[in-house]
Amino acid sequence: MTSVGIVGAGISGLQLALRLQQLGVHATVHSGQDIDQLKAGRPRNFPARFGPTQRRERQLGVFDWDFADARVEHWAVTMRAGESPLAFTADLTPPSSVVDFRLYLPHLLAAFVDRGGDLVIGERPIDDIAAHHDLVVVANGSASMRRLFPADPARSPHTTPQRVLCSGLYFGIDEAVPHSLDLHFLPGAGEIFRIPFYSPAGRADVLAFEAIPGGPLEAAAHLDADADPGAFHRAVLHLVAEHAPALRERVDTKEFTLIAPGELAQGGITPVVRQGWARLDDGRYALAIGDAWITNDPLTAQGANLGSHSAFELAELIATGGGPFDERFCRTASDRLWDHARHVVDWSNAFLAEPPPHLTELFQHAAQDKRVADAFVSDFNDPVAMWETLSGPEGTASFLARVRTEVPSHGSPHGVPGHDS
Repeated sequence: MTSVGIVGAGISGLQLALRLQQLGVHATVHSGQDIDQLKAGRPRNFPARFGPTQRRERQLGVFDWDFADARVEHWAVTMRAGESPLAFTADLTPPSSVVDFRLYLPHLLAAFVDRGGDLVIGERPIDDIAAHHDLVVVANGSASMRRLFPADPARSPHTTPQRVLCSGLYFGIDEAVPHSLDLHFLPGAGEIFRIPFYSPAGRADVLAFEAIPGGPLEAAAHLDADADPGAFHRAVLHLVAEHAPALRERVDTKEFTLIAPGELAQGGITPVVRQGWARLDDGRYALAIGDAWITNDPLTAQGANLGSHSAFELAELIATGGGPFDERFCRTASDRLWDHARHVVDWSNAFLAEPPPHLTELFQHAAQDKRVADAFVSDFNDPVAMWETLSGPEGTASFLARVRTEVPSHGSPHGVPGHDS
């Protein structure tokens, strides 16, 4: 029987383990943290899981958050463009699911163990793990694992963070529309988000600054919330008032606070694509998925969704391939995963640059026509279609023509067969 060792208990590793379990392939999860430890600590990210990821979770039998406080159904988007900001509201179809990974990951790991899966806790050298399996899949983006998979310079245009982040979970922010997200594009400065989020404390809001290094929003990333919480909250609100005044009007100053000390993530992320596989010292091979393979800036909210897609596709390749899990298998599998991932990477990198004229034009049309707004926002569910739209003026023109001439269908928000993302 084929045995797969999975290093890491993030969304990629756990969905891979659960899917292999369904397909009758023996998998062992090697995690540095047990279930209780996954529930603890500071937040590391604030993922939005779009429709295709939720469908995979239902297939795995682990989707447990089908209620309003864990959904984003609408977006309100503003782009500062000269004296007259472009603004539109849109319905996200289907809604995204927004659940803290300190709730999500323990739930998936517990399901894997309850169904008879093997879990090994503790850090071990990769060669020791590989000796007990036919194939090792690394889904852990720790520094030691990243060294195993060096950056691929042909696919990694950035060598430094393109945004400096300050994201926290707060109480005291009201919604203009229930279950809605606010996104403010501020060319030259970065972005400000407000996202409803289901946290360990219940319904809360993520307030996130994505600051262009050296720009006016970067100060948020250097604030010390632990040393002087009051000063931290005042500084955050000052930045919101200056750059997103309509959002500031919905903040109750008396109630505005982090949901608990430490509920904050700050720092920079360098977007990178690493080599997808590595030969180990004993001649065995390891494949990389998730954060061990690709790190995107969170601006397009695609990290968790790419991890889920890669996990399912790799599970099918392992289950149907049957081995040997040699260099040829790893190279072929990595190339197959890249066929989808490249769209996510190109889109994510493009969104970090100054908006090109065709994107500004798309926003202008979205501000005038809700069909365009709905179709654009709903394509966050489909990164392949999104990149087809955004990759150049021709793609944008084709998208606009389709939206305005075709009747929407259930399979895709603008009448084009959807890609599974």
